[in-house]
Amino acid sequence: MTTTTERTTYAARTGRAAFAGALAGHLSDDLSAGRWTPTGLDRRLARFLLTASAGDGQLTAERLRAVLQEGGEPFLHQPDNRFAALLARLIGTTSVAHDATVHALLRHLAV
Repeated sequence: MTTTTERTTYAARTGRAAFAGALAGHLSDDLSAGRWTPTGLDRRLARFLLTASAGDGQLTAERLRAVLQEGGEPFLHQPDNRFAALLARLIGTTSVAHDATVHALLRHLAV
């Protein structure tokens, strides 16, 4: 059995999960450095996802799809849609369900 710490280490990730974790890290870095300004929709959907996963901390495929559907076309077609791309890549990536980088980014956006 793996622990949460083992699941969140970069070395434990492969393929899709590694890319999603790296993308979350880049977005977080860009947000902190002022190179990326999330839209109001990005922030609203991050809060939606945090609220949906508050009970168990799981970023399930159903919750991620609900957020993408809630954002609709404007979310997917905004000029910098890296946040939408991140959420789409998380679908089906179970090793990212507990990823500290992704959760930290969501909390940072929800402020």
